[in-house]
Amino acid sequence: MLLVLLGGLAGVTGNRLPPSPPTAPPAYTISRSTLRMPDGVRLAVTWWRPVPTSASEKFPVLLEYLPYRKDDSFYQRDFPLYDYFARRGFILAKVDIRGSGASEGHLPPREYSDEELADADEIIRQLAVAPGSNGRVGMWGISWGGFNSLQVAMRHPPALKAIIALHASDDLFHDDVRYIDGILHIDPYTLEIDHENGLPSTATYALDSAYFHNRFEAYPWVLTYLKQPVDGPFWRRHALLWNYAALQVPTYLIGGLLDGYRDTPIRALDRAIAPVKVEVGPWNHAWPDNGTPGPTYEWRDRAVRWWNQWLRDENTGLMDEPRLLAFVRDGHPPDANRTMTPGQWRFYDWPIAGLERRNFFPAPDGELLAAPGQPGEDRLLYRPGYGAAGGDWWGEPTGDMRPDDAGSLVYDSPPLGDTLVLVGTPRAHLRVAADAPQANWIVRLEDVGPDGPVALVTGGAQNGTLRDSTTAAHPLDPGRWYDLSFELHFTTWTFRPGHRIRIAVTNAQFPMLWPSPRPMTTRLALGTAATAVELPLVPAAAGRPADLPVSEPRRHRPDAGDLPAPSPPLVRVSYEQLTGRTTYDLGTSWAYHIGARRYLTTERESWWTTDADPGRSGFLGRETHRITAGARTIELTTTIDITSDSTAIQAVVTRKWVQNGAPVRSRRWRETFPRVAH
Repeated sequence: MLLVLLGGLAGVTGNRLPPSPPTAPPAYTISRSTLRMPDGVRLAVTWWRPVPTSASEKFPVLLEYLPYRKDDSFYQRDFPLYDYFARRGFILAKVDIRGSGASEGHLPPREYSDEELADADEIIRQLAVAPGSNGRVGMWGISWGGFNSLQVAMRHPPALKAIIALHASDDLFHDDVRYIDGILHIDPYTLEIDHENGLPSTATYALDSAYFHNRFEAYPWVLTYLKQPVDGPFWRRHALLWNYAALQVPTYLIGGLLDGYRDTPIRALDRAIAPVKVEVGPWNHAWPDNGTPGPTYEWRDRAVRWWNQWLRDENTGLMDEPRLLAFVRDGHPPDANRTMTPGQWRFYDWPIAGLERRNFFPAPDGELLAAPGQPGEDRLLYRPGYGAAGGDWWGEPTGDMRPDDAGSLVYDSPPLGDTLVLVGTPRAHLRVAADAPQANWIVRLEDVGPDGPVALVTGGAQNGTLRDSTTAAHPLDPGRWYDLSFELHFTTWTFRPGHRIRIAVTNAQFPMLWPSPRPMTTRLALGTAATAVELPLVPAAAGRPADLPVSEPRRHRPDAGDLPAPSPPLVRVSYEQLTGRTTYDLGTSWAYHIGARRYLTTERESWWTTDADPGRSGFLGRETHRITAGARTIELTTTIDITSDSTAIQAVVTRKWVQNGAPVRSRRWRETFPRVAH
């Protein structure tokens, strides 16, 4: 397919900068081929190649490398990204990880496996010598693509000269989606990835013996991760946090204040030896040009400048800027449907000049003071179903936090007389005791408006059994006092005069964090320096305002599009007064077409827990994927059923195929795991 440049610039608003126009060449081709790995497995690649203006013209190559099925699930998603960079003179290669999409081979045993990363080394070697390549390769991606960009860079393939990682983590245990803050986390991704792993090759959608061996019968990843409830070699083998010296290529990190992976860019500013550029905006797990909530900017324009700097040796001025660009949020009322965030973009040198870490101390009668108050203690009866107002991870816009605060110990400052600007990573210090051997402590930082609504600023949690080390679980001694210290997640916020700073301390953040297993009452010591929250406050005039390119309208594929969804999204929280059971339900569906082929995906997730016996908690997820081509309709259903009691977690994973209404094959795995740390 040959695509020709369309001219024109997006509109400019305020002091935002216009986007850079597309550069020559004005056209590119799209083609598919395979890359042969040393063991003979062929990986599927889609090429986007600029049409050269002369026989000698060469281009840098950009690699994105995912298991997310480039020829169907990500077919529409890829176009506006690849179109943008191809029109600006880059060869792009999109590669399906072995055992996924149209690639051959057996599904790897886990995310970011040895097989995946070794294949990446060979892919980059071949891209550097591909027709039209100038020999320099950049690797990039969001989420998974950001994770493996960091990990591949640590392996030093010679042709890899720079990376861009959006929404990625350097700590695979504490900061990824399997064990958030070191506590078991089960969310829609748990279902979605094991479901997509069971889909057939996009080349033919054949349900043949190779497919059943390599994909359908592959061991579900959720079971692998349930076997790893503590940190250690499994998690650290490829994690950047434990080997920052290995990151030697220029690294551009982009995060979101409403994304669960926002801490890594800030850690990299402190720890990385390689040139690092960091940008953190107000959005969730999304691209900066169309993320929600805004304001957005045209990150692709800045990415082109980055690639030109390191892959073409052009001085684009990008590295002359301060290393941190952050959106400083103005205090605002809670709104789960917020589309625009008040605040401003600011450049900061790092560390920020004038930053002060100021302590605030919980005190009796729900006060939050500038110095420790009278000694005392507060007690909290553990209610495992509280936390739904905070969502299913530390991300997404949230509504009023007062429903969650009802199940927390809450401490409010007096109304503020001055403006306080927060930019950084708060830290919680708690002196606590519990009358059970397992407990989690969660701290939320909130803003109480003059008229009452409570906005979530940030939060964080500590697994009590991992208080001394994340690599070994040690039960709590009931009744014993412990001093805990842990970070909340990076944030920015402006507390305005008349508002109050609130600290909420609790033992439940459901369904984000799997409930600890026993009824209990916990105690929090007050009037001591051992119980405090440190806030990183900066002068209001620190840094300087940033002018950023306005987001350019995205272009879309002409041969694909969304179809009407068969059912509206579902979000429902319910509590049964008689049984003490809390249930959190999610549901979604998505329909689309690629040419004449039609796709329908539906999924439903439900979490539940009980007040009287929090060990009895559960998750049930079901996803169905229907593909229709001509007279053939195939349908895969995946179910994940996870239940727990006070001593064990049981998981049942089921896959089932139906073709034209007739059963084809089913497979079930059932395993039980001891509750080591959760």
